[in-house]
Amino acid sequence: MWVWADEFKIEEVITNYLNNAMNHLEGERRIEIRLEQVEGEVKVTVFNTGQPIPEEDLGNLWTKFYKVDKARTRSYGGSGIGLSIVKAIMDSHNKTCGVKNVEGGWEFWFTLDSSM
Repeated sequence: MWVWADEFKIEEVITNYLNNAMNHLEGERRIEIRLEQVEGEVKVTVFNTGQPIPEEDLGNLWTKFYKVDKARTRSYGGSGIGLSIVKAIMDSHNKTCGVKNVEGGWEFWFTLDSSM
């Protein structure tokens, strides 16, 4: 699929999502990346297995230095700025991003304009 985007900034978004997924894997330790064409946009979704993110934390994940589990974050060296960078990049593209709990784990996603 072809999209309109700054390739280096979107590489940063994907890298942040994948690093986040790898650092929070549990259970089956499975990561899935999906692309879906929806009404002139491409939606990219990164799923990983793990415990649900508490609902009260979902909206705060995009805030710089916010961490759901500070003790766990120290074990892999996370700084709490990766998702705030994702949000800033997606805002600069005038596109959306988000997260939701799903059965068996959670999905982080973002959209880009399709070139088709």
